[in-house]
Amino acid sequence: MTKEIIVPATSANMGPGFDSIGCAVNLYLKVQIGPASEEWHVDHPFGNKVADDASNLIVQSALNADPDIKSHIIEVKSEIPLTRGLGSSSSAIIAGLLLGKELSQKKISSEKLLDIAVEMEGHPDNAVPALLGGIVVGGKDPLEDDKFMTYKFKTPDDYLPVAIIPKRQLSTQLSRSVLPKYIGRNNAVSSSAASNLLVAALANQDWPTAFALTEKDGLHERYRQKLVPELETVRRSAHKEGIYGSYLSGAGTTIMTIVKERQADQLIEILKKQSELSDCQILKLSFDDQGARLAENEEAAF
Repeated sequence: MTKEIIVPATSANMGPGFDSIGCAVNLYLKVQIGPASEEWHVDHPFGNKVADDASNLIVQSALNADPDIKSHIIEVKSEIPLTRGLGSSSSAIIAGLLLGKELSQKKISSEKLLDIAVEMEGHPDNAVPALLGGIVVGGKDPLEDDKFMTYKFKTPDDYLPVAIIPKRQLSTQLSRSVLPKYIGRNNAVSSSAASNLLVAALANQDWPTAFALTEKDGLHERYRQKLVPELETVRRSAHKEGIYGSYLSGAGTTIMTIVKERQADQLIEILKKQSELSDCQILKLSFDDQGARLAENEEAAF
């Protein structure tokens, strides 16, 4: 029996919660911990573009948790598409940190892992829900600049996320390059108000209001629209059915729509008929409330 690390995918930039609000969903990165070896070796399905040695992001994250851990062979399996706005890099970082904690002889707290994860990722809206699960709001601690604060919210029982995933990749670097350096005061005020209302609605479990507010971003979607034109098609189709809850997941290209469970199949059928979405994979998902965890796997690969 071997140990396996399981980390969920995430959907960040939930509406006006740019770089601060995200959720975990049930697509998973899994890392089986194999035997110790002279050098790190990572068996993964991502091809030559992803390192299979100590420079792999999972290994680098493990070494950030504890640089003194011994080299191992690990096997990686993933349902999370790369560079599609579903937190593939964050899941690798979190998996690596849990790997480092498991192999370490030191006591490493969850708070320490969280700080390392956010430092590596740069912002909390992917890394934190990958670690904690659920819907999470996070940001810098106003009293300690080098620390972050996070709040986890309950997820609804009768809503679920539907992911519309175009085949093409979109790097975070390209997606960020189209954002302006400055925005106008009116835009800043309306975005701040929408973000505040979204957090309040989540706290009060006012789900219809919360998910409608995910369409009220003013900081990034309007500028990234040309890179992900499918967003307009998804919203137009959903609005005709009275569904309001579509937003650009992370930096894209994935679009996430939060929908009542009873409406999900109907929405998916409608979206599949749209010619603009013909190259998209459309998945009915669920929220993951557990976050990253360590499990025993009887089907050991080693």
